[in-house]
Amino acid sequence: MPYVPNQPGEENRNFALQSMWVGFAAAWLLLAGKAFGFFDHVDAIGGGFASGSLIGLIFFSYQDEYMQRLIGKASAWSCAVVGLWLFASVVSFTSGYVQDHVFGLIIVAVTFQTSFAISRIRGYC
Repeated sequence: MPYVPNQPGEENRNFALQSMWVGFAAAWLLLAGKAFGFFDHVDAIGGGFASGSLIGLIFFSYQDEYMQRLIGKASAWSCAVVGLWLFASVVSFTSGYVQDHVFGLIIVAVTFQTSFAISRIRGYC
């Protein structure tokens, strides 16, 4: 088998897939903290892991095609949620419900991580 530089190996792929579970748990922890009032206690650690897993996706081109398809599907769902949140923010009769923008960002992160996890568990994109 010829050597291809910068091609992800099995260890890189496994790490990328496993690290997304940390982001999944952190995003849901942030959502629970925001919903149940303990957000101030988990915002630094939960926010760090949730945002770190999303920021690390800028290197998606270093991953294999399966991981790229998972990221693409999860990104599509997240973009749909961003569009709904934007629409609710600009329409006059719903703008009062979406005043907390941190909550909106957490919802986007939870949507991304959940759709990524569901696609991964089901084994298809």
